[in-house]
Amino acid sequence: MKGKFMKSANVFSRAIIQPVMFMAVTGIILSVCAILKLDLMPTIFKDTGNFIYNILSSGMIGQLSCIFCVGIATALAKPKYKTDAAILGIVTYLIFLFANNSWLQLTHRLAKPGTQGLYGTGQNMVFGVQVTDMGVFLGIILGILVGWMVNKWGNIKLHKYLSPYAGTKSVYIILVFVTILFAIVITYVWPAINTLIEDIVKVMSTTGSIGFFLYGLLNRLLLPVGLHHFLWMPLFYTPLGGTAKIAGKLYTGAFNIWLAELGNPSHITAMHPSIGYLSNFGSISLPIGIAFAFWKMATPKNRQKVAAILIPTVTTAFLAGVTEPLEFMFLFLSPILWLAHAVVYGISLFLTNLVGIDIQFDTGINMIINSFAFPARLGHQYLIPIMFVVTALLEYFVFVYVIKRFNIPTIGRANADPALLNGAETEDEEEDQVEFENEAKNNSVSTEHFDNQTKNIVAGLGGPDNISSMINCYTRLRVDVKDANKLNMELLKHKTGASGIMQKDNNIQIVLGVGVEEVHEKVDKYLEYLKQHSTQN
Repeated sequence: MKGKFMKSANVFSRAIIQPVMFMAVTGIILSVCAILKLDLMPTIFKDTGNFIYNILSSGMIGQLSCIFCVGIATALAKPKYKTDAAILGIVTYLIFLFANNSWLQLTHRLAKPGTQGLYGTGQNMVFGVQVTDMGVFLGIILGILVGWMVNKWGNIKLHKYLSPYAGTKSVYIILVFVTILFAIVITYVWPAINTLIEDIVKVMSTTGSIGFFLYGLLNRLLLPVGLHHFLWMPLFYTPLGGTAKIAGKLYTGAFNIWLAELGNPSHITAMHPSIGYLSNFGSISLPIGIAFAFWKMATPKNRQKVAAILIPTVTTAFLAGVTEPLEFMFLFLSPILWLAHAVVYGISLFLTNLVGIDIQFDTGINMIINSFAFPARLGHQYLIPIMFVVTALLEYFVFVYVIKRFNIPTIGRANADPALLNGAETEDEEEDQVEFENEAKNNSVSTEHFDNQTKNIVAGLGGPDNISSMINCYTRLRVDVKDANKLNMELLKHKTGASGIMQKDNNIQIVLGVGVEEVHEKVDKYLEYLKQHSTQN
């Protein structure tokens, strides 16, 4: 049961991250627009900034629930159903809106707008339709529903005379009635759920900076199992991250509030406290502290090699906000070191919130851009360089102390695994790879146009016949294998370019960094090539 839950959670994490990544890009564009709208800018720049901001604010931010619905449904669906899942996602979303509105009208429960519009009534306008206000939760729930039903019943077979209505068309028929029923039920259930959410928000908002420490601590502790998305996503995009009324409109979620503030600087007299969730040195200064600690603790003769390995990982974290390639160097090496990192991560958020830095940044790029988006009296961005140094030094000294105290064999140390430093093959690894390639040659398969990384991944997973399913998230290749005993962990660790390997029963995750999608495509092509050859023989 636990393994099944973890697998489902991993699949959902992959699905939820895809629409979120487009939100991150939107945030950078809106940040630039906010700078163009500053009073000191020429009129043409202000008009351009306003023009683009209003388009993205209404077209992207304002329709986030629908985007989540389509994105999650498509990501969860099996490859052969993805196009149909996208269509069913938007259709289901629209059916819900009109069904919900119709039931509210029929039962005479449509709220009357007050002086603040529908604010506080529990209802909202979506696509011009007044419905129960579920925010992005609506898109997430419907996206999961569509993805699950398409995978479950997408292959329904009917009599040949009814064949045009088979497969995903049958799923659509089922979805129509399920969605209508859901839309009706939600008018009675959601008000109570919404009240519960508001109570949780109130509790979290009373913990002050301590709440930000706990958020940072849990964020890292949940990373190894891929459940950290369940923590930050609700805070960023739902009422759990706060609620604010800006320029007459209601916004929920820390990231949505930040973007609304960017577009309405003249209405802002103080930054919303939820921005603290977005002021995060975790991918900026902390990786630098970790890298210097590893370099310092390495033996002098190995420091040059250690630097060559660490610099790309720190650069990836700083520019792309992806910390896994660096963090997985010590995640499984020492739970104590990982716990220390989680604590420092939480402390960095605590200190940042305590001194009052209220500017969104999780990469070096948006830290630089967003520093110019608001007056320093509001965002206190002049404190960023100071906190940058403080948090980096804190991470550095904690890591040096823990490594020394527990004699942890980090990269480049005398007691470290040499393969961590130079990626050298052992004789067993060489034999495994040669054996796999010889087997391919005996079957008359020419694999010369596939790179070694691709072949090593397949070989390490026990060969093509041992791979049950494979997906990828932002940084990891997630694979289900038929027989875990056939896994070659040494080959996977040292000959695939992985910065970390996680295994839970028949599920294995290979951490490859931001280029994982390209690697996944190569592996898929290689598997298809081997399958076609096997069929021909």
